[in-house]
Amino acid sequence: MLDLAARQTRYEELLFEHLTDRDEGEIRFFVNERRFDVMRRTLEQHLAGKSVLNLASGPFAMEFYLAPACAHFDSIDIDTCLTPLHAQLVEEGLIAPSTFEVCDVMTFEPTRRYDVIVVNDMFYTKYVDFYAVMERYAPFLNPGGQLYFDILDRRAGLLWSLFNKDSRYRRYDMADVRATLARHDIAVETSLPSLGIKGGVDGFVRRLLWQSAGIANNIIFLCRKGGAALALAAAMLLGEPLFQTFDDHKRHHAVATVIG
Repeated sequence: MLDLAARQTRYEELLFEHLTDRDEGEIRFFVNERRFDVMRRTLEQHLAGKSVLNLASGPFAMEFYLAPACAHFDSIDIDTCLTPLHAQLVEEGLIAPSTFEVCDVMTFEPTRRYDVIVVNDMFYTKYVDFYAVMERYAPFLNPGGQLYFDILDRRAGLLWSLFNKDSRYRRYDMADVRATLARHDIAVETSLPSLGIKGGVDGFVRRLLWQSAGIANNIIFLCRKGGAALALAAAMLLGEPLFQTFDDHKRHHAVATVIG
């Protein structure tokens, strides 16, 4: 059995071997496990024994880094280069046995309901509509099942456009996002800012914007189907707010700073 460093090296080798049409920077982005820091904190502990659907999976970085002991794992993506990559990753034991289908997110036909649906790094593109995806996939999330996704906040668009980094992307009003989830009986358990993976000045600016103005380029949501009553009961029991807000985040940050 390969140790962690050897597994990481082999995973990178296979990506370079199979994704020959990508430049090195894009592959380095794929293998940067910091992309999954928030997912690891919020979702990883809930994956064992669950059925999971990974929409727009990319080169199976979630499957590799989080390595969940899932009962059933399905992934889809439109990239045909991923089929042999997935097969080799499974064959070499780098990811758990799972299925992969080359398919557009709006044409995939699920044959089951899932305990967890993950949509990571997909809603930023102009070619995918959040509202349509929710309409299509909400019925395939089990009662009590969890939905994890990230989405670009409309409030940050002007700032990112000043750096010519926004013309390719699609942004959403967060109130509309929450209302859409509620219409599908999906309750928000937590929402957190994604503060980037670069660190340095980039990370400092993102943290400053979030802590001072509650603005982040993209927001990560962890939700639960049919979870409104459960969330309310937990809030009443624990004395916590039903939804995490900017002020809640600031209070938590202040307490953590004092404790630290």
